Amino acid sequence: MRIYDPFGRVWPLDYVLQGVGPGWSKIVQRLIRDLFILGWDGQLHQIKEKFGGLRFYIGGGSDAIFERINKAENESFKVCESCGEPGKIWPEWYWMATHCEACNEKRKKERG
Repeated sequence: MRIYDPFGRVWPLDYVLQGVGPGWSKIVQRLIRDLFILGWDGQLHQIKEKFGGLRFYIGGGSDAIFERINKAENESFKVCESCGEPGKIWPEWYWMATHCEACNEKRKKERG
């Protein structure tokens, strides 16, 4: 099971996980495991947070692969990206983010 970019460079799992907060690492690890089971070739174009949710872009795959990605992306809107506890989108910032209440309060204090 190798994850690689469109140019064939191998991406170690810890590098892939740097694309999102630590609270989503279990979502991403389950997603990758399931994608390989479904026949994914391992090509990953990008992983990131966008509009408060996980985005996982691949080169191609079956309908089942894209359905599984969609399920993980939807799950991310209910999990704090920082700590992994249940969370929600907090849209009051210029940057939407999914956090639990405690992490959102910490974020507010850090921003002043």
